[in-house]
Amino acid sequence: MDKPQVDKRLLVQTLLRDIRLDVDDYGQLKSMLKHQRELMQRTDNQGLSLHNTRQTALCDKLAQRAAQRSKILIQLGFKGDSNGMKRLLAALPNQLRPQIKILWDNLQLLVTESQQANEVNGRLLALQQETLTRLLNPDSQHQQIDYGNHLAR
Repeated sequence: MDKPQVDKRLLVQTLLRDIRLDVDDYGQLKSMLKHQRELMQRTDNQGLSLHNTRQTALCDKLAQRAAQRSKILIQLGFKGDSNGMKRLLAALPNQLRPQIKILWDNLQLLVTESQQANEVNGRLLALQQETLTRLLNPDSQHQQIDYGNHLAR
């Protein structure tokens, strides 16, 4: 095998290894997002602070691998996005394609599920902040509704 062929093979192997790692880590992230929601519901601020540090570190690791995957796809001559990955999958030998496609599809599903869980947590946080604001500033609601009171003087 010539050197460019070996390099491409190593790049594809690295890409596949990283996808497997991402599948594992996104599974962990889904669990962490569920735990984060539970901590938020219990208003466990200390636990949430510790948890968010670990969750942020995991998200940073996932972002680094996604950036590396994009670079590898570009090195292989594809776009550095999901369309590039689809084109790479189509170019792989028939015996490799099915198992790698399943892995990639699984990763995409886990990413979507994690994004949805994160959105739910974001809505919960917004509701909690809104409730806290109303509790701390009970008169602010009346001031906003009081149209033209200053004109009646």
